[in-house]
Amino acid sequence: MSDEQPTIGVRGRAMTPMTPSGKVLIDGVEYGARFKSGFADSGDEVVVVGLDAFGLIVGKSESPPEQE
Repeated sequence: MSDEQPTIGVRGRAMTPMTPSGKVLIDGVEYGARFKSGFADSGDEVVVVGLDAFGLIVGKSESPPEQE
């Protein structure tokens, strides 16, 4: 686990089912997170939509990542 939190808009993957809490992987680092609304399956792409005292708040990624 990292002490630094990712910023809003950063994408990652659910490592566990998010019902609504679980683990996400962002840039190779595992974080505790809470799904904003509903649930996500393990392996689903998620995006950071907020931060709180308990960890990240994530939602489903609705659009494909930007290509460089």
